[in-house]
Amino acid sequence: MPQFQRFDPSLCDFPRPAVPLLPTFRWSDLRLAAEPATRRVLDQRTGARRFARGRYALHAAYRAAGVGPRGTLLAPAYHCRTMLDPALALSAPVLLYPVSRTLAPAIEDIRALVARSTPAVRVLLVPHYFGWEQSPALMAQLDVVCRENDIVLIEDCSHAWQIAAKRVATGAAQRVLVASPYKFFASEEGGILWSSPARAGAQGTSAGLRDELKGLRSMWTGRRAGAGALPRLTGRPPAAQIARGADLTETSDAPSGMYARGTEGRDACAVACWVMRRTAVGGVVERRRANYRRWLAAVAALSGARALYPVMPADCAPYMFPLYLERPDPDFFLLKKMGLPIFRWDEMAVSECAVAADYRLRLLHLPCHQTLSEQQMQWMISVLGEVLR
Repeated sequence: MPQFQRFDPSLCDFPRPAVPLLPTFRWSDLRLAAEPATRRVLDQRTGARRFARGRYALHAAYRAAGVGPRGTLLAPAYHCRTMLDPALALSAPVLLYPVSRTLAPAIEDIRALVARSTPAVRVLLVPHYFGWEQSPALMAQLDVVCRENDIVLIEDCSHAWQIAAKRVATGAAQRVLVASPYKFFASEEGGILWSSPARAGAQGTSAGLRDELKGLRSMWTGRRAGAGALPRLTGRPPAAQIARGADLTETSDAPSGMYARGTEGRDACAVACWVMRRTAVGGVVERRRANYRRWLAAVAALSGARALYPVMPADCAPYMFPLYLERPDPDFFLLKKMGLPIFRWDEMAVSECAVAADYRLRLLHLPCHQTLSEQQMQWMISVLGEVLR
């Protein structure tokens, strides 16, 4: 039974983030007609099947590949809990492979884990973290391992919509692909699975009226939240007065509270699909890249943190800005207390990977999405500089 480490912030009394972590709906980002490239990528003739979230797309892909009591999932040691939840929902064993400090899979460790796994590994999950594409040479090596051992390689493009779109649009999607478009588009939800029609299965049940209304309401409230006034900076709070929460170790073979079994087979809301098809993707990518460059320039002047990826490839559409903290205590708590929008994967299965253990509490995910205003970017940079100067 796997062990999980989980940070419990319930005693910290953190305020709500002053800036949205994910993009908010704006009419100015939409076209009158559907974007041709996105429409093609979402077409079921490409093997696309829609879900409410990427985690449910993973569930369908795992199940089709034989993950279950007699089939193991091999996943990265640095992971979001929702990468493992679908396998636990299928009562499957999970093995974790180490990653490098740039989050590249450790190929020799993967070979060793595949050779000794009982039951046999049925899926190898490889994420493209933060929108950075894993090395093609490494992916080719992993393809060989999977072919030799009857393993399905799933590319997790939850952070990398553009990588999935490129694979599908060029006909190069030889592997199974999963994406979470709500992290790229300003849609309330969305998950996509691309694979052969036989493996993808039929489209699931449509979202009901209640789900559609919930999606519309979330879009409206998110838009209002994105336009809210920013807190006035009055200096960093005293670190000694901030509660630290609790770091827990738990044993469980069940999915987390982020996984809803009743949503496994449901399609994404129609309003979310409408937003995806009509979003002007080129503008989204350029604004994300511009915001990422702003973060790079700001972090270069700080002593307490560094960018995980200081160079952005020309074809990269970043999901978030990964920032490595030298002093997670007290800096994480100070930043949260000041309202900075921060995400980190601090609920993670225990492994022997030193990088995953280190990044769990030190690697922050900061927003660089397309709907951030100049004022919001400047405010976030000022908060970061106040704490990490």
